[in-house]
Amino acid sequence: MTKIYQTKEQVLEKAETILQKSLRGVISKEIAETIENQIGEYGMKRKGFLGDLTEKYFFEINPGNISEPDFTIASVELKTTPLKKHAKSKFVSKERLVFSMINYDSVVGETWELSSFLKKNKTLLLMFYLWIENQSILDYEFKFVHLLNLLEDISSEDVFQIQKDWEYIVAKIKRGEAHLLSEGDTYYLGACTKAANSRVVRDQPMNRTPAKPRAFSFKQQYINYLIQTKLLGEKTNTDSIFKKQRRIETIEDAIKEKFAPFIGKTDREILTKLNSNLGKKSKSYKRLVVNRILDINSSNIEELEKANITLRVITLESTGTLKESISFPAFDYKDLVTQVWYDDEEETMADFHLQLETKKFLFVVFQKQESSDDIILRKTMFWNFPMKDIGEAENVWQKTINCINEGRYDELPKMSDSYIAHVRPHGKDSTDTIETPQKTQEMKRCFWLNAKYIQQAIENKKDQG
Repeated sequence: MTKIYQTKEQVLEKAETILQKSLRGVISKEIAETIENQIGEYGMKRKGFLGDLTEKYFFEINPGNISEPDFTIASVELKTTPLKKHAKSKFVSKERLVFSMINYDSVVGETWELSSFLKKNKTLLLMFYLWIENQSILDYEFKFVHLLNLLEDISSEDVFQIQKDWEYIVAKIKRGEAHLLSEGDTYYLGACTKAANSRVVRDQPMNRTPAKPRAFSFKQQYINYLIQTKLLGEKTNTDSIFKKQRRIETIEDAIKEKFAPFIGKTDREILTKLNSNLGKKSKSYKRLVVNRILDINSSNIEELEKANITLRVITLESTGTLKESISFPAFDYKDLVTQVWYDDEEETMADFHLQLETKKFLFVVFQKQESSDDIILRKTMFWNFPMKDIGEAENVWQKTINCINEGRYDELPKMSDSYIAHVRPHGKDSTDTIETPQKTQEMKRCFWLNAKYIQQAIENKKDQG
C-alpha cells in the first residue's frame, strides 16, 4: 500500500530519519536480498536506481516517471544525488543534478511560470549520499537532506538566471535547433545528454534533423555552490558581480553593462577613468585591468564559478590575428586511453568531450597597437564550443588515443592536422613528465583549441563591441 504524505514537513521529517545511515540500515534483510538480486541483474550502472529504491522501500511510495512530483499531495520531488570527499575532507558534488527529460514537442508551447519543469520540480527534497567506488548502492550513507524551494530559497538573481536558461533552451528548440543544444549554452540550468545509448535520437518539432534526448539539469558547479552555502552554511571565497546591482539581470547582461563604457578605449584610458594607478609591470596586468572594470578584488567570481565559466583575457596582434591557442587541463596518458567518447550505460563522457560540452568561456579581447604599447579593449563575448564541430573534436581525440596506445608520441595530432584542436606539451618544462601505458615517461600534454579557430569565433560572434 502506498503511503500518503500530506505536507512537505512530513516528507522532510521522514527523510531525516535516514541521516548517517544507508538504505540497508533501514530495510529488512529480505528486501535487501531482493534488491541485491536486482543489482545482479542490472549491475551498478543503472541511473536513478538508488532513487527508485529509496522511494519504494524507504518512503513507501510508487516510483514512476510522471509529470507530477514524486510526493504528489505534498508537492515535493525527490532527488538522490552523490557526494564525494574532496580536499580537507570537504564534500563536493560528484555530478550534475538531472531532472526530467525535455519533451521537445510539448515544451515549445509552455511558458516558464506554467512549465512542466516548475510543476514537477518547484520544491525539491535533496538527499545527498556519499559515493564510494565499488561500494553497493545499498551501503551508500546519506549525509544531508535539504528541502529546497527553487523560487524562494535561492537568490532572486539565481532564480532569474535559471528562468532565462530555461527560456534559452526552449527558444533554441523552437528555432529547430534541438540537435545543436549544448550544456555550455546556458549558465545554471543546462540541457544534458540523456540516452540509453549514443545511437538513440528523437524527433524535434521544428526540424527534420533528429536530436539527442536531453534532460534539464543543474550544473555540477551550481550544485557545489548549494552544498557549500545551503548544507554546510559556509561563505564562498568569491566576489559577486551583483553586489552593487540595482536591478535583477542575467550574468551576461551584468557583464556587458560593466564593460560597455570601456569598449574601444586603451588600457591607459580605462585606468584613468577608474582612478586606478595600476602599473603595466604588475603581475597579470591585463587580468587586473579586467578586475578593475568588474569592480572586484578577487579573480574568483561567484557567478562565473557557479556556471562553470572561465574568464580568458585574449590579446590580438595589431593585425587582428591571434597567436595563442586555448589549453585544457593536462591529461593522464594511462587514464585517457581507458575513456570512451560517450558511455552508453553510465551516460558519461570522456574528459575532453565533457569539457567541450559543458564549458563556457568569457573572452575579454584586447588588441595591440602598432604605434604604442597601449592595448585597446575591443570586445567581450561569451562563447561555448558549438555542437556542429563535435565530430571533428572526436576525431582529434580518437587519433590521440591511437597514438598513445601505439607509443607514437611524436605523431600526436598537430595544429595542421585539424582546424579545431591539437595536442602539445602542457607542463612546467621538459622535465615535467608522467608515466605512459608503455611504462615510459613523457612530457605532460593536453588538448588545445587552435588559435585560428578561436580567432574565427571571435570574428564571427556578434557581441559587445
